[in-house]
Amino acid sequence: MAQQPLIHYHVRWRSSGHQPGASHGLVAGIGDQLRSVVMLRDNPDPRRLDLRTSLRDPFENIWVHDFNLNSALKVIVLVDTSASMGYVGKVNRLHVAQEVASQLALSAYRSGDAFGLYAAGETINKQCMLPPKANRGAWLWVNHHFSKIKPQGQHADGLFEAVPYLPQKRCLVFLVSDFRWSAGKLKSLLKKLSHHDVVPVMLQDPAEVDELPKSGIAILRDVETGAGQFVWMRASLREQIADIRAQHVKIVEEASRQYGNKPFLVRGAFSSALLTKYFMERSA
Repeated sequence: MAQQPLIHYHVRWRSSGHQPGASHGLVAGIGDQLRSVVMLRDNPDPRRLDLRTSLRDPFENIWVHDFNLNSALKVIVLVDTSASMGYVGKVNRLHVAQEVASQLALSAYRSGDAFGLYAAGETINKQCMLPPKANRGAWLWVNHHFSKIKPQGQHADGLFEAVPYLPQKRCLVFLVSDFRWSAGKLKSLLKKLSHHDVVPVMLQDPAEVDELPKSGIAILRDVETGAGQFVWMRASLREQIADIRAQHVKIVEEASRQYGNKPFLVRGAFSSALLTKYFMERSA
């Protein structure tokens, strides 16, 4: 795993968990968000004395501050391992997915959050399932298990099988894929995950367009099925391929926004700093 800064993910909702962490929570406890002012008998902690309110009370009651607990989140990564994720251009697409997952695992541990991961192609990969928990070695687990994954299958319907494994309470879910799916299938999966805060992470490789020959005979290959087709490459065809790619990104963006979040685009290698910037812009 490359040395990168930690990912600072910020959510716009409050966790209902009781495990201490770095995010704003809903339950009372130790934190930095004032919940209310209550009588000392209801929260017997004189260190939180509200002197002004206590002095103003005509009945001479003692009042203290009550805070919301800074709670831990559950961070879940869902990874597409269908055949198209085995594409190798300027980068190895599966290795980029591995980098995303391992950096999130390390960042979650450093933030006191639980981390979980599920990988799937046509079916869920039961050898690559990590239920969410606080785990300092989760990033090592990710790297070990990803080394055994061989992308295969013409679709990633197995991700639907992963949904029931997710916790019932709201989680931060990263959906990592190149999204070589139909718009309807993507919307269907996002709808099933709509209870959670879902961040689609869309993997792209500049080589898919940039390294196409400018002219001459070329083979265009479907990365899911492996089927190839001979074509005569020319400027108009290159433009058509670039337009199709741009339209594909637009479809993913529209489907994602319909269920809350724009996708995070990874063009080539993954940068944790750019993902942190994505969350900063999302929270603005």
